[in-house]
Amino acid sequence: MHSAIAGGCLICGESAGRRMFHKGGYEGRICSCGLVYLSPPPPPDAVDPTVDLHPDFFYALPAAMKVRWLARSHSRGRLLEVGCGEGFFLEAAKAQGFEVAGIEPHQARAERVAERLGIDVECALIEHSQARPQSWDVVYHCDLLSHFADPDAALRRMTELLRPKGVLFFEVGLHGKISPYWYRSLSDNSFPEHRWLYSDEALRRLLNRCGLRILRMKRFGLAPQVLLYQGASALLHWTGALRYLRAAAEPSSPAVGSKASAQTRSLEAWWHNFMRFRVGALAPDWGPQTLFVIAEPVSD
Repeated sequence: MHSAIAGGCLICGESAGRRMFHKGGYEGRICSCGLVYLSPPPPPDAVDPTVDLHPDFFYALPAAMKVRWLARSHSRGRLLEVGCGEGFFLEAAKAQGFEVAGIEPHQARAERVAERLGIDVECALIEHSQARPQSWDVVYHCDLLSHFADPDAALRRMTELLRPKGVLFFEVGLHGKISPYWYRSLSDNSFPEHRWLYSDEALRRLLNRCGLRILRMKRFGLAPQVLLYQGASALLHWTGALRYLRAAAEPSSPAVGSKASAQTRSLEAWWHNFMRFRVGALAPDWGPQTLFVIAEPVSD
């Protein structure tokens, strides 16, 4: 088994893959299995696990939809979220009827969620969690497989927490084995926080190695969202409209400016969620994607 800490592809161990991009001081190199990994490998202290790159709406707006999708096959039981953030998914799962708890490395966020929802939230990383094995019907996480220093170890630890017939439910991006064109849209600030960009093959091989098989999966194509964003950004830059919109959102009256900014942020959040999941559900499966996955341990 290849050690993710040693560098190279966490699936195959390959460390001389073809360069796909150079961002944030790291090269993204692609393995033959389709996984894109960072070179050189980030040092252990390169990433603060309590820092979240996503805004709250990234988690809040699709939370109820994700719970409904899960409930089509698993509608009750004990649910644990790894990296629960501000608790938006746990709140939606609790409303559905799940008994919920969380694990969250950020102390203040863990305390806020525990108080607001009246649930147990352990302040820890999954690798150091004291959660009891075989205690949960569903263990959920969102967009963490690209961030774990050692995804293999994290998946195995989460699998240990499942009761018999329990499942892992997670969202994960597929950004490996795609045209280099798409990597232009990735911010330099996304690295080294994103350590691994998976292909379909690499994801399946990782799950298989961890003793997991996919029960259900739903794909969302991100190409329309990325292309529209790139086009809109270029148009605003070319016309100078971006400066106008910023000025309009910050008039002389602070109260009016605050209201305009809030409306702009609300519209941005709605647009992001609509493009990612409503349009994405209809988009072709080429270019970058995000997946909902339900996986179960393979019986010996």
